[in-house]
Amino acid sequence: MLTHRQRKELSQLQSRHGRRKSERFVAEGRRACLEALTQRPDWLDFLVCSRSFAAAADSHDLLQRAGAVAGAALEVVDDREFAALAATETPQGVLCVLRRPDTGVPEAVADPFVLVLDRVCEPGNLGTILRTAWAVGLSSVWLTEGCADPFAAKVVRAGMGAQFSLRLVLSGDLATVREQLAARGRQPLYLTVPKASLSCFAAGFDLAGAALVIGNEADGIGDLSLGPHVTIPMPGKAESLNAAQAATVLLFDAVRRGIVK
Repeated sequence: MLTHRQRKELSQLQSRHGRRKSERFVAEGRRACLEALTQRPDWLDFLVCSRSFAAAADSHDLLQRAGAVAGAALEVVDDREFAALAATETPQGVLCVLRRPDTGVPEAVADPFVLVLDRVCEPGNLGTILRTAWAVGLSSVWLTEGCADPFAAKVVRAGMGAQFSLRLVLSGDLATVREQLAARGRQPLYLTVPKASLSCFAAGFDLAGAALVIGNEADGIGDLSLGPHVTIPMPGKAESLNAAQAATVLLFDAVRRGIVK
């Protein structure tokens, strides 16, 4: 049975305002919970599952992992109650409540280049970009104020485990981020802009030791004076690419060039 504190925590985490006040976040679904328990078991506060999930043979490994985490609780509720707690329309029967990690600005940057997201506000885009950054081998992603909450349930589901492998740095506006990165030896700040003169495939575009900015889905990058502009050539007549698509092209071109490997 869930305690009063656990019920209150779950209720609070269902709203953006509540998440801002909480030091916890929710990962829902088998894949997200398994990634959390595999990579960050120390973040686990408690796990909730439905009776149907607990009875399923293929759930035993996940529940054993949760049960082995010192200080964490494992709660089983009836299926109807779980459906009321879940954020998805067709819940898989399991969710984890996890402690938020440190999102402060680090003293140093280890990656060969830095990915910065400027006010990326669509949860699916943000989660997909985080997963792509994880796939290419980056260890951190910087987010400006105005981005979607990277620990919101929809973003965690779209990230499919990325939040448990990446260090997410939550900073101020883009000008502040540029100053912070310059102080850590990372410049210039390349701004992705449709139809810029510099192609991302040109020899003159070098991300090594630099930073790459992906902007807001509707408005692009907030301040276009903060660095050189780079574009993805588009011979067709589309005005622009989806933010997550653009990030994928640019990040995997860095793999092609051997900047990340």
